[in-house]
Amino acid sequence: MGLPVPQNRLVFVGAALCGRPLFRHVRRIGHCVLFLLALLAGVARAQITPPELIVSADHQSATVGDPIEFVLTVRYDSTLRLGVPSRVPTLGDFEVIHDTVLGEGVLRDGVREYRRCWRLAAFKTGELWIPGITGELTDRNGASLVWRSDSLVVSITSVLAAGTDTSDIRGLKGPFVVRELAWFWWLAGALVVLLLAATWWWERRRRRAVPLVVPPVPPWETALAALSQLHGQVDPNRDGARLWYFRLSEILRRYWDGRYGWQSIDQTTTEIARHFDDAPFDGMHRQRAREFLDLADQVRYARLLTRPGRAELDWEWVRAFVHETIPRVPPVGDSPAGPGSVDAGSTPVTSGQTDRTMTA
Repeated sequence: MGLPVPQNRLVFVGAALCGRPLFRHVRRIGHCVLFLLALLAGVARAQITPPELIVSADHQSATVGDPIEFVLTVRYDSTLRLGVPSRVPTLGDFEVIHDTVLGEGVLRDGVREYRRCWRLAAFKTGELWIPGITGELTDRNGASLVWRSDSLVVSITSVLAAGTDTSDIRGLKGPFVVRELAWFWWLAGALVVLLLAATWWWERRRRRAVPLVVPPVPPWETALAALSQLHGQVDPNRDGARLWYFRLSEILRRYWDGRYGWQSIDQTTTEIARHFDDAPFDGMHRQRAREFLDLADQVRYARLLTRPGRAELDWEWVRAFVHETIPRVPPVGDSPAGPGSVDAGSTPVTSGQTDRTMTA
């Protein structure tokens, strides 16, 4: 087996054996191959069917600022890939307000449809052109075909009538810059307004409210009502004298407390008797009050049995004592009556009148 011969040496050996005619034939063959490749590429490019392009606008004329809908429809072979332009802010002299793809899908066998809508607005007057839209179709072999739609012209007129004087129309002001903390001051102002409104409403409501003043019930009215209730609820002969004297003694003590400001409801008989020396009623009532308290203590605590009719007499005395010690308002010009006496022309004090304590 021989040793391998390098490739460059084979080339030199071939050139030496064949000479120049061999290289000329190789060059001609290369030119033919390049020509065939170019021809095949041209044939492949010629096989891409141009798309069907439809453009329309909903208005052929409009005024400044009116929206115009411009719709592009592309129908192409479903085996091809469609390349569409990207979103742009303007189309010629028109500003793009909105750019929407209305739909893309198979229209019929072998045909796809692509629809796109631009909402435009112009702020210049005259015959303005919507330029054609450019796209591309590409097949599976990489061959492509560039397409371009037709242009449309739209007449834009001014909203002002011809010959209108516009010298008094002011120019547009610049944008108002709102500071970031402006909302805080608005909120603080709203809270202050609410606080002032609440204060005003409260003051108005407080002034309109009429305080309901209920005068206290005079102690003599309370005592007389309690005596009437006792006489109707308790029978000293049937229910026993203890309950009768318990309640009758309590009625008299509470009357003294309300009428003269004593604290006899919590005091003993001896402590109550100390008030009698300065009591604003006559000596007969003082003596009768001592006897009643002593008898009431004996009946309540020592279970003393009283003679028949004594309980009724004590009830009559307490009732008479209350009536005689009701404060009187003397007529104008007359001198006040003596302690414990009742004047014929005097008027008893009722609820709401001034409580005047009679002096001894």
